[in-house]
Amino acid sequence: MARETQNPSHHQAWRWHAKGDFRLDEVETPQPAAAGVIVRVEAAMVLSYMGKVLDGSLGYALPPAPFVPGTNAVGIVEQAGSSVLHLRKGERVFLSPHLVADERAADPAQILIGLTATGTSRFDGVQSASTTLQSLWRDGVFTEMAHWPAATLTSLAGLSDLPPERALGIAKLVVPYGGLLRGRLQPGETLIVNGASGYFGAAGVVVGLAMGASRVLAAGRDQAVLERLAGRLGPRVVPVVLGGGPQADVEALLAAAGGRLDLALDLLGQATSTDTTLAALRALRRGGRLVLMGSARVPVPLAFGEMLSNDWEVIGAFMYPKDAPARLVRLVEAKLLDLGAIDIKRYAFADLPKAIEGAAAMRGLDMTAVVTSG
Repeated sequence: MARETQNPSHHQAWRWHAKGDFRLDEVETPQPAAAGVIVRVEAAMVLSYMGKVLDGSLGYALPPAPFVPGTNAVGIVEQAGSSVLHLRKGERVFLSPHLVADERAADPAQILIGLTATGTSRFDGVQSASTTLQSLWRDGVFTEMAHWPAATLTSLAGLSDLPPERALGIAKLVVPYGGLLRGRLQPGETLIVNGASGYFGAAGVVVGLAMGASRVLAAGRDQAVLERLAGRLGPRVVPVVLGGGPQADVEALLAAAGGRLDLALDLLGQATSTDTTLAALRALRRGGRLVLMGSARVPVPLAFGEMLSNDWEVIGAFMYPKDAPARLVRLVEAKLLDLGAIDIKRYAFADLPKAIEGAAAMRGLDMTAVVTSG
C-alpha cells in the first residue's frame, strides 16, 4: 500500500537524481497536457535489468535528472487533457513506454518513457528530436500518479475482472509479440525461441502458442527452466538445450522439430557469443525468417553465399507496433492467451529498491510487480 500523501495536490514518486541517489520524493501532481493523461498507478512492472540502468552500467540515454524511472504499468485514469478523445476518468489502462512522435518524418523521434531515448545503434546516435521528446515526457511509472501521453495508453475495459498486477502481464508479452508480428508468424508454422529461459524469451514462447504456432522450440542453456516452461505450457513446447557447439546445436534443433523450421525469434540478452543465434538460423527452411530482438556484445557472422542460397530473411525488430497492446488484450479476451501462466512476485510501492534487487534474479515466466494499491 502506498503511503498516504498529506497534500492532495501532491503525490509520492521514486526519482533518480544522480548515480547512487534514488529516493522517494513528494512531488506536485500536474494538470495534464492537452494530449496527456493523469493515471493513478495500480501496478508497475520492474525490468530485470533496471538496477543496471540506474547504476549506469548499461549506458542508456537517460532522461534529464531528476526523473521517475519505470516503463510499464496498469492504472486508472484520473484526468484527461482537452484533446484526448478515447479515454475517460475511471477507466483502467495499460501504459506502454514506446512513444514515437506522430509527425510526417522519415525518421520520427522515439523514446522509451522512464528509460531511454533511442538512436541509430540502440542507444547511440540519438537524434536531438528524440532528446527533446524525452525532456517533454521524462517520467516513468514508479510513482503514485503518472502523467503520460494518451497515445501510449490502451484501454483495459475488457479485462476489468483481472487484478491489476495480473493484467500487467501484457507488459511481459508485448515485446516478443512485436517480434513475432514483424516475423509474420502464421498459424501452423513452427517456431524457435532462442533465449527462452530468459525474461522475454519465455514470454515469446507463450505468445507464439497464442498466435497458433504448431510447435515451439524453447531453446536456451538453462535446462531446468526450459523443462519447467514446457511442463507449464503443454506438448506443443519442446525444450532444447543449446551450447554444445554450432553444428551440435543445429542438429539438436532439427531433431526436436523433426525437420526444418519456419521462424526463429532471438531474444538473447547481452550475449558474449552468437553461436546459438547462427544455429537457430541454420535450422530454418529455405525462405525462413530470423528476427533479432535481443542483444549481443559480438557480431553475427553471416556468409553471403549461405544467405543467398537459402533465401533466408534476417530482420531487426525494436519494440512493437502501436496497436500491439490492444491486440494482445483481444487475445486474452478471446481466451487464446492466458495471463495466468506468468508467475508474479508482488512488492509494495515503498519497497521498490528491494523489488529492483529481486527482479535481477528473474527467469522464465517470472515477473516482478510493484503494487501501489490493494
